[in-house]
Amino acid sequence: MNDDDVALTDDDHRRIAKEMYERWQGGEKKSRLEIEYWDDATSHGKRFTSYAKRWLGVKTESKSPQSRHIERLEGLLRANGISPTEAGDLDEQYRLLAKSRESALSAVRGYNDPLAGFRTESFIVLMVIAWNALFQAMLERDGTDYWARDEDGQQVKIDGRPKAMDTWELAKLAIGDDAYEAVRQNLDFFIRLRNLIAHRYMPALDTAITGEAQAMLLNFENLLIEEFGDEAALGGRLTVPLQLAGFRDKAGLKSLKQAQAQLPTDVMDFLCRHRAEVPDEVLRSPEYSLQIFFVPVTANRERSADAAVQFVRLPDVTPELEEQLQQLAVVDKPRRVVVASGDLLRPAEVVRLVAERLPFRFTMDTHTRCWRHYAVRPVTGSGEPEATNGAYSRFDRLHDGYGYTKAWVEKLVRDLSNPDTYEEVVGVAPEQR
Repeated sequence: MNDDDVALTDDDHRRIAKEMYERWQGGEKKSRLEIEYWDDATSHGKRFTSYAKRWLGVKTESKSPQSRHIERLEGLLRANGISPTEAGDLDEQYRLLAKSRESALSAVRGYNDPLAGFRTESFIVLMVIAWNALFQAMLERDGTDYWARDEDGQQVKIDGRPKAMDTWELAKLAIGDDAYEAVRQNLDFFIRLRNLIAHRYMPALDTAITGEAQAMLLNFENLLIEEFGDEAALGGRLTVPLQLAGFRDKAGLKSLKQAQAQLPTDVMDFLCRHRAEVPDEVLRSPEYSLQIFFVPVTANRERSADAAVQFVRLPDVTPELEEQLQQLAVVDKPRRVVVASGDLLRPAEVVRLVAERLPFRFTMDTHTRCWRHYAVRPVTGSGEPEATNGAYSRFDRLHDGYGYTKAWVEKLVRDLSNPDTYEEVVGVAPEQR
């Protein structure tokens, strides 16, 4: 069996991974299983570890703090395209990872350049390249075939070199799960827009897709960290760009809206169609389009700055503030994204979703232990109920309770699938269900 066999379905991979995992739990060596299943005697357990993580969501490694520290330092070097070994060479996955990060950084650098006139067009092209390279890095690491093939199953070659699948096909392979629906829709938006605006110069596009562009960058960063660890993150090299637009007078806002009106009809039609066609839950997701408002704030003491950038959490946005922000918004969209708790899950829903995917018993008590361990929300009766980890939980004042995100469900499934982590988080050994 070869795990990159194009004839294998996702269910086949999960079945094989479960079979190998159970044999490993029974005492068989990873390296022996790799030889038997893949005829691979060079991986020494790494391929098995990656395969089990990808298809079962379980971790099969337990490392000492010193080993983790060394691995992190090596990961930092590899993520930046530097080999940590004397051999001075990198695996292909890390070459692709370095290419991906550099392309994304170039995209942001060009987008934030105040003198750039071709900013959005360049951003889209470079970010699609970044996504393409990231998907290839993930699939290369997992031993998954990502090469384009003809009707006879033979690799397509260009000038003698194999041709990789296009970006959308890579996305379906690498992030095909339902949890990534909004991420895929956002990427689809930019792939199709890139094809539409190729060889065209449209500065007016800058203000029309700001929300989608910000969401695309954050989606990319999140997947980088999820797949290659904190060492691969771009966050340490980025900052909030300084702004002029909107801080001077109403003439600036008027000119921006006039610029949007100059967009070609086919481009405006595409923007409206794509936003109208995606499901409501996707449109509301910050992974599809993220709205950001810069609000001038008067300093509260002398010698302080005249203005500051403040990040206001969604639960703190009152209806009055939301109405004012919508009036200040630069970009008018055919459909509004309202601040609501429609994307949050009730505790019972979290328990049901996690229990369906975990091999261990998971109850409401287990869930309570988890949110306390990870400190994703304050205890009931806290004086600051809004002090939550917004990535995983938010306080809903209207219903006087807490809701949880899909990312929280994914984290619980990912972490608690490991028996050692389960015991560390919950406080008791896992019980098979």
